[in-house]
Amino acid sequence: MTVRELHGHATETRTYSPDGELVSISFAEARFTPTEVGKLLAARRSANEPRSRTGWKMSEATDPKNMGKFRLGEPVVDFALKAHIEGMDSAEKKYGEQMLKYLAFPLELDD
Repeated sequence: MTVRELHGHATETRTYSPDGELVSISFAEARFTPTEVGKLLAARRSANEPRSRTGWKMSEATDPKNMGKFRLGEPVVDFALKAHIEGMDSAEKKYGEQMLKYLAFPLELDD
């Protein structure tokens, strides 16, 4: 999808005769209706809205109407985070605390 398509640009096809004269021009129908474009843009804005450390959108996390409505759920084990922390502890012993500032470690899932 391109920005031009979102703005309603429809591609055109030109047909020429063998001697180079323009015979016809046809336009493709716009890919999205204005309503669909609005929904796509709203969904994108919502997805890009800043979030708090808890993962909630800042607008929801800071809304006074939500005061007292949040509760802490049951704990879950984040196995990716566990592997990351344990791996970083091991890497600190191997490379030293200062060197860890410059190293990036990908977190991979074994099959």
